[in-house]
Amino acid sequence: MKKIVMACWIILLAAVLAGCSKGNGSDNGENQQPAQSPKTGDEQQGSQEGATGFEKRITFTATSVDVTENGNYTEDEIFKTLDEKFNFEYKLVPLSWDNWAERDRLWINSGDMPDMMFWDFNYTDYLNYSKQGLIKPLPDDYESKYPNLANSIKKSGIGDFLKSQDPDGRLYMVPNVIYNNPVTETTDIIIDSKVLYYRQDWAKKVGIQVGDTITMEQIAQLGKAFVEQDPGNNGAGKTIGLSSAPDQLFAAFVQPFNKHYKIFHKVDGKYVWGAFEDSTLEGVKNFEYYFKQGFMDKDFYTFKAQEHLEKFNAGISGMFVWGASAANVNERMQAFDKANPDLDSLESIGIATIVGDDGKFYGEQNLMNFWTGEIFSPTLDDETFDRILTILDYIATPEGQRLIFAGIEGKDYEMNSEELVITREKDSAGNFKYIADMYPSYYFFYTKVILPDDWSARDPSLPAAVRDRAISMFRVKEKITDVVPPDYELILLSTPNKNKFSINVVDAIVQALYSGKDIETAWEEWKLSSEPKVRDVLNEINGALIK
Repeated sequence: MKKIVMACWIILLAAVLAGCSKGNGSDNGENQQPAQSPKTGDEQQGSQEGATGFEKRITFTATSVDVTENGNYTEDEIFKTLDEKFNFEYKLVPLSWDNWAERDRLWINSGDMPDMMFWDFNYTDYLNYSKQGLIKPLPDDYESKYPNLANSIKKSGIGDFLKSQDPDGRLYMVPNVIYNNPVTETTDIIIDSKVLYYRQDWAKKVGIQVGDTITMEQIAQLGKAFVEQDPGNNGAGKTIGLSSAPDQLFAAFVQPFNKHYKIFHKVDGKYVWGAFEDSTLEGVKNFEYYFKQGFMDKDFYTFKAQEHLEKFNAGISGMFVWGASAANVNERMQAFDKANPDLDSLESIGIATIVGDDGKFYGEQNLMNFWTGEIFSPTLDDETFDRILTILDYIATPEGQRLIFAGIEGKDYEMNSEELVITREKDSAGNFKYIADMYPSYYFFYTKVILPDDWSARDPSLPAAVRDRAISMFRVKEKITDVVPPDYELILLSTPNKNKFSINVVDAIVQALYSGKDIETAWEEWKLSSEPKVRDVLNEINGALIK
């Protein structure tokens, strides 16, 4: 009888183990790294897409912008879907964009921080917090236990650098990656997205054809034609060729002469300040040359907020410089359509990459592929921490991204083979409803692990023509630019003079232009007055980084 009972127990145990060994396989998706090895037991529970079976319900507190004190973020189907998978509840602590950095600092230093904190990354604070044990490190085995999360951290670029700077090689935050799957074909390095938006319909009227790229001289020709021929019928002298804020205009007319014109960078083994290089002065003189031709908005230096966009939408100006992610392009198209119901934005607006006379694109440098991150309380227990990281790991999967940004399968979207087809309700203007209006918990989850820029590059709720234009822009740029990885050592270096360095090159250019003096004289006077502060910073940088 004992043998029979023992045999039954063995059979039952084998069945249980067999059930546990059937992993909830991780769909890493296109361009994602596969898990390094099969997972068993607790490892599977902690990392795999669609994980289920968490018997113990856990609760944690978390800070977030975009949420309110009395908002309900636990009743919609996005949260409920995640809850069914991971058996958890959260209490969200709202932050405002104005107070979040200071509130975070107070909470951390007082030892009263919530379990999970949305954090505006500061490298000096990061080093201090980690050394003092004020924030909790990720587990040593996080790369194998949470492979999708680890892949996104790696794509951010900053994760590996932070680990390299830690004595124990540990990481104390989850950086939020901007592009988990960059739309570029040849690089994962972020490329400056600024382009020239122009009235394509006006260009046709004045007989000028614009391609994928446009030089400064071609911008001038187009701008002067808009002013002189008035294709918008504003009346003589009322049409503006190009209207943008100072930093955008200088990106078009100064940056092609020196892509480092407002930052520190390394030249021949030592660091210099780009603003003091001769090429920057040539760029400033170049801007003055074109500004005097009269096609630019003479009030560009007075702009508050987005006046240049308003002028474009109103048909007063024919060009502006702006970012061209898919979300940006769509936003500009929708704003134009709203202001011009009788026009089609896709027919009326074109975008082109601004290049130097050599045909190369000179974009802003040291752009990092992350923004903000999540940090965790040192008092957070390991079981709750594991559950939070498991949720973040799921968010970093294709299925998790679809849930947050597309909604509920079968209701808000359908999968047609590999193609995601949006089926959710539309608003009165015929656009798909904003996902957050349907699912308030979106306001918490959309800034976790992978930022919305990545989804917007392929968002099927956006018009295909809009997405194609944005993707095409990046792919044009990567072929005509020198792609250089960010200089993390320089960007994150914290020294007394570098930390308080506040000389604004954009403001200096404006002041030189309106000084009433010869531009070269005004620029040299500014350099002379700025030299002591610049020298102090360069001494610190070169002393710390040049061996």
